[in-house]
Amino acid sequence: MAFIWLSGVIASALGISAGGGLAWFMKRIHGSVSFLYSLCGGLIIGLLFIEMIPKSIQLGGWVIFALGTATGVILYLCIHRVINMITLVTDTQQKVLLLRTGVLLTISIAMHNFPVGLALGAAIGTEIGKPMLLTILLHNIPEGVIIFTPLFLAGYGFFTWLVITAVLTVPVAIGSLLGLFITAEVPLLFAFMINIAISMIFIVAVREIVWEAMKKSSIWYGLLVSLFGITLVYMYFTFIN
Repeated sequence: MAFIWLSGVIASALGISAGGGLAWFMKRIHGSVSFLYSLCGGLIIGLLFIEMIPKSIQLGGWVIFALGTATGVILYLCIHRVINMITLVTDTQQKVLLLRTGVLLTISIAMHNFPVGLALGAAIGTEIGKPMLLTILLHNIPEGVIIFTPLFLAGYGFFTWLVITAVLTVPVAIGSLLGLFITAEVPLLFAFMINIAISMIFIVAVREIVWEAMKKSSIWYGLLVSLFGITLVYMYFTFIN
């Protein structure tokens, strides 16, 4: 059980750090960034709709799904409303914008990661645990790219990479530990937490990953690459089943 919990923390850290590495190598190659965003966004959406959402509905029913989804949307909006009130001061206007973007994204994603970690901890040992673990890994890669790109452009480097990775992993670790106490013995509460995480991951995937890819390239390009990612997920689960 402890090893499975630790694997979730490691997956989160690997996803974020991998995203930082990609941001470092691709910060001048905008086309590659758009492709990565769109592909990861499509993979995430595919995992949610093909694997996680059907299992969560089967576990808790449509009412719990609706309540959990609505709660996740409200949490997302509240988090971003608070974050938008934060201001930062530094030496140049351009650096202000880059640093503010990186810090606000870090705070936002760190706050998202707590309920996601909570749901992961609750999912450990169930059939939804493995796809959720894969979803966390995949959605952390483009989030790492999104966070680290403005920070690297602002002049921050390797130490920032390590610190931000730790900051984003800690909420997953804390949430996972707490989630271990929400077992299958309380299926409706478990389903509720899973649905909160699903709705928040979905909004992040659409608004902060796929939409950003479309802004960097085009709507059609983003849609086609995202659809390719969804198709890959569908083929994968069709093959293993």
